[in-house]
Amino acid sequence: MQRLLASILLIIGYWIITRILDKTIGRLHGLFKKFLPHSSPASRSYAAILQRVMRWAVGLLLLIFILGAWGANVSFLWTTAVGMLTIVGVGLLATWTMVSNITARFFIWFWQPVRLGQRVEIFPENLCGRVCEENLMFTELRQDDGRIIIIPNNLFFQRVTRRTPEGEEQES
Repeated sequence: MQRLLASILLIIGYWIITRILDKTIGRLHGLFKKFLPHSSPASRSYAAILQRVMRWAVGLLLLIFILGAWGANVSFLWTTAVGMLTIVGVGLLATWTMVSNITARFFIWFWQPVRLGQRVEIFPENLCGRVCEENLMFTELRQDDGRIIIIPNNLFFQRVTRRTPEGEEQES
């Protein structure tokens, strides 16, 4: 009887918490619209997505707590959940880095802060050389001694870069 009562109380708690979260997200969305009236119409869909994600997260916690109340060993669920979140986090970091470099390459092609054959220096690392290769992830610089430096494309947008204007050669 205690387990049944605990389960019912947990379900009522879930219902109350999800209602509070829905109202809070709705209020935050209203404040957002008030201060940024020309914002994207997609912002409402973002609020709905956030509400669904929060309901799912609270629902999973509810399931774990109910299973625990009924005496099930839920330590494997916690271990699995933490492991999955770790994998997702590492995957998102790797994906973010790749997307950042690819996006930077498109910006480099569009704005052309550096070009093939041009001599560049990147500060404060004092990396310098002539651009000898470009691809979606990296730009390669050939140093005066012939060594190659491979630089992630997004570094050109995070550091100060000095380039030698075309037609001018820098004295070594």
